[in-house]
Amino acid sequence: MNKILIIEADFQLAERLCRELTDNEIHAFSCGTLEAATALLESEQYQQIIIDTELPDGDGNDLIYELSLGLYESCNIPIILIVSNDKEPDMTEFDKQGIMDYITKPFSVSVLKAKVWTQFKRGKRNFSFRAISRFEAIGAGSRKSIIGEHIVAIDDYLFNFDTGEYSISGKKVRLNRLEQCLLRNLVENKGIVLKKKALVDKLKSESRKDMDEAALAEVVHMLNNKLDARNYIKTVYGIGYLWALEEDKNKSG
Repeated sequence: MNKILIIEADFQLAERLCRELTDNEIHAFSCGTLEAATALLESEQYQQIIIDTELPDGDGNDLIYELSLGLYESCNIPIILIVSNDKEPDMTEFDKQGIMDYITKPFSVSVLKAKVWTQFKRGKRNFSFRAISRFEAIGAGSRKSIIGEHIVAIDDYLFNFDTGEYSISGKKVRLNRLEQCLLRNLVENKGIVLKKKALVDKLKSESRKDMDEAALAEVVHMLNNKLDARNYIKTVYGIGYLWALEEDKNKSG
């Protein structure tokens, strides 16, 4: 069963979209705030997201950015944007953010349904290609390449995210759940600064423990110590953290 999450502040419109899109192959869910959307994304995996960026508790673009970083289980999935008729979206950023299409209010539900099905069909055709592209992207910048979807080799490091086994020059390193989660997010988004808030939310959802920026900093510190990774894990002060690309790893930060 394909699951769609509809993030739309207009309750009546959201309910109508749920009714119209739900059938034998699709189950549609809806919510009207960023807070509710975050909770749903932390508890369920979806195959497609429809989002109106104008939400009562914030800008939906922030959530789209977090999705593009892979901070939820529902990553690398199509996003359909709902925009007001007086706003023209910046289509140059669509591909980077995973936005595959958009529709302008007011719109025909039948047109939206057609867009949804187009993305499902396109997803089936391009699944293998996207997977290969993802491997290459994760391995970019290192002198060693990706070995498998969740097995990464970078210089002297070997990370197996499937089995939870990590080593440096063949010597095993034991990481706790928080450190594994942080490492996976940093490596899978190599060269990209991950915001502190997004990382705090991700670690909190995976560990079910209270987290704040101070606790995150401690996890970063411990991970650095265990992996001796100060040339790789960089602090971007006031913003967040990143796993440096090959050409940047020896720069101070």
